[in-house]
Amino acid sequence: MAKIDDSVKKKVPELRFKGFTDDWEERKLSEGTSKIGDGLHGTPNYSDNGDVFFINGNNLVNGKIVITKETKLVTESNQSKDDKLLNMDTILMSINGTIGNLAWYNNERVMLGKSAAYLTVSNFDKKFIFSYLQTSTIKNYFLNNLTGTTIKNLGLKTIRDTTLFVPTLEEQQKIGSFFKQLDETIALHQRKLDLLKEQKKGYLQKMFPKNGAKVPEL
Repeated sequence: MAKIDDSVKKKVPELRFKGFTDDWEERKLSEGTSKIGDGLHGTPNYSDNGDVFFINGNNLVNGKIVITKETKLVTESNQSKDDKLLNMDTILMSINGTIGNLAWYNNERVMLGKSAAYLTVSNFDKKFIFSYLQTSTIKNYFLNNLTGTTIKNLGLKTIRDTTLFVPTLEEQQKIGSFFKQLDETIALHQRKLDLLKEQKKGYLQKMFPKNGAKVPEL
């Protein structure tokens, strides 16, 4: 990556990949998405026999939809047309209470609640947008434009009007892939860390005497 001379006042980032020199263009998020919306504003009819998970913003963790034992089920008939139109270009984002948590949609059978918004990316690179939504600039914009008193809410109009500076599609793809690879590396090391913590816990139980024993198990 080449560092840009600070004295050159152009609409470009401080670091960028070699070979790219054009200014970035100011665009609204809505210009590069086919649809931005949110989920059901209410409570669906839950069903123990359902095969669709009803998710909200708290199910969006570290880029993934996380299903827990508390996650309720609904039947397919409860899904809206918008739920059924989610696709591999869709990014999910928490917009109520906790703001800005992101997850990729990977064809999971889900129904969205009101604290989960969806952004279906069309004219921008989806990996680029996913990374852009994590920047401090965008996060601060969201936090400064929340509504509500007790529970804060990020409105869909605010999301649609979000101002971005975007490069050519080729440069977007380079940047998006770069951060996607970083996320995958972080996830890999996190799994290793979790395994080491479990291993340590097991050793602590087996390498010290317990229950009146005079020697440890190992």
